[in-house]
Amino acid sequence: MSIEVVETSVKGVFLVTMVRPEAQNAMTLEMLTTLAHIFRNAQSNPQMRAIILTGAGKSAFTSGVDLTSARAVFENDEENYDVDTVYQMDKCAFPIIGGVNGWAVNAGFEIALACDLLVASPAAVFMDTHCQFGLVPAWGLSQRLPRLIG
Repeated sequence: MSIEVVETSVKGVFLVTMVRPEAQNAMTLEMLTTLAHIFRNAQSNPQMRAIILTGAGKSAFTSGVDLTSARAVFENDEENYDVDTVYQMDKCAFPIIGGVNGWAVNAGFEIALACDLLVASPAAVFMDTHCQFGLVPAWGLSQRLPRLIG
């Protein structure tokens, strides 16, 4: 598994890290499903105060879906909300803080936009290249971004 969950020194605050720095933290189906389960399970924890979501290393939050596993991701049932990462993030009553320290591309950009607060380093880069691959942003990037930046 390439997702680490660590409770911080503040009770009820967890650090969730996407860990595939050798692949710019590119997301596999397993990673996306794991993230969805983490957020879903956290919703039922009355002690949960916040989740901080970040990527390992200094070069990427997440570069989006790993193109070597894109087929499995895109063939996944879109109506299975139990494994839909952004849907589960949206349902959380506690804040999700995104720590962006590099590239946030496509699905990574969409996951960042689903956070309640973003803290971005000077090296953060947000990029949407869906159209270069003939894809439509599935998690609402085309709606969320204009709403957030005006």
